Amino acid sequence: MSTLLRSIFSILSGKAAGIIISLAFTPILVRIISQEQYGLYVSVLAGFSIFALLAKGGLFDSSRKIIAENIKNQTTASDIVSISVLISIAYGITAVSVASLGILFEIVPSRYVSFVWILLIAVIFGNVFSIVKGAFYGQQREHVAEILNIGRRVFYVVVGLALAYIGYDLIGLFTAYSISFVVIGVLGFILLSRYFRFSVPSTKSIRRHGREIAAFGGFQMIGGLSAAFLYKSDILLVEYFQTSTATALYNSAIVPAEMIWFVPSVIQMAFLQHTANLWAEDDIEEINVQIRTGIKYSILALTLFGVGLFALAEPFLQVYFGGDYVAAADTLRLLIIGTFFFGISRVIVPVFQATGWVKHTELMTVGALLVNVLLNIILIPQYGIIGAGIGTSISYVMLFVGNICIWFYSPFEMVSLRWTASLVLAQSVFTVVFLAIVSIIETSPLISLFVFPPSGLVLFISTNVVFGHIPIQELRYQIKSVTERI
Repeated sequence: MSTLLRSIFSILSGKAAGIIISLAFTPILVRIISQEQYGLYVSVLAGFSIFALLAKGGLFDSSRKIIAENIKNQTTASDIVSISVLISIAYGITAVSVASLGILFEIVPSRYVSFVWILLIAVIFGNVFSIVKGAFYGQQREHVAEILNIGRRVFYVVVGLALAYIGYDLIGLFTAYSISFVVIGVLGFILLSRYFRFSVPSTKSIRRHGREIAAFGGFQMIGGLSAAFLYKSDILLVEYFQTSTATALYNSAIVPAEMIWFVPSVIQMAFLQHTANLWAEDDIEEINVQIRTGIKYSILALTLFGVGLFALAEPFLQVYFGGDYVAAADTLRLLIIGTFFFGISRVIVPVFQATGWVKHTELMTVGALLVNVLLNIILIPQYGIIGAGIGTSISYVMLFVGNICIWFYSPFEMVSLRWTASLVLAQSVFTVVFLAIVSIIETSPLISLFVFPPSGLVLFISTNVVFGHIPIQELRYQIKSVTERI
């Protein structure tokens, strides 16, 4: 578990840094560009993120999994990296060619064309960077990949905001976004060459590993695309049925709602390669321990951040986005309920994917996507962003239920009902008490954000210490560990 915890800490640090960057970026951006421009910016990035995911072909997950399985054989690992890079470049060139034809034949709407030409620059270099990340993850050097990614985001934020401020608006933002991938793709490849020996792979090596890389990546791409559509289809449908202003409002609810699952997403990123390693060694008991630990800390984190944001939705939107975005508070609360269940799913899914249940998890994701799209098509025209929040949350809950069903039939041990009931009871007590405190005490939005979060943290820790879910000895050890690292 020590290696797993080190990986989780590395990814957690990277995710935390990414959230801090986003926390600084968004409120500045919405004050530089108009609400309508922000809505357009969000819808363009939502569409491009789906396209970029398709262009990557699931190679990030396949490279980190297969490298983790061959981590003790440096020659084989180097061949896998070389083949993955070649495949990623081929995928990138194909994707850019298809998109270019789409623009030339006027399939892409004219209002998006100038943005798409700029963003296409990022595709090939983004693909190479995904292999760089996957290789370092597979080697369990996640900290290197996270440092590179933080550097890319800082570059994008600084340059993008500067260009938007001096009058280049969305063109400046998307230009900075593409250049950030060019810079980090080249630097990442150079750094990767220090750990792996690049060479033209033999025909035998391509036949042996290329098919496995592409096949596993293909399955991951199906699930990844379904998940991306699950995240982004509501934004695109709000843009289609409503206006760019409504899209901006809805995104102001989506952004903080998705922040609450950053701990489960960290665990998800660490579990795939570690589970693959344990599965190769037939250590099912350790996988069971890993699942229980991951679920426990995911629920704790989701409760802490989710309940806090649920209670302080209006003050948060007022201070962070501005008064024009407070109307999204009810939508934010709806999304928090769905993201709570989706956050738990994110912990158990990579375990299934690494142990031969990838088809089942992808089927569940596709099913949730279809429900999401259907509900959003029905609800958005009538109820606007509230309808989008309802449809998305229901699909997230259905995905959670589906993955629990897979868990039941898998070879892994289900957590006991007694353990689950105790954990849920503790979180329920905290939720009721904290919501009551916030509703009784009336303060200004800014003071609320300074006073209630720390008091909520104390209440949360106290409640879970009393119920035994945060052992005092473990708490002291973690505080000491963090202090020593600082």
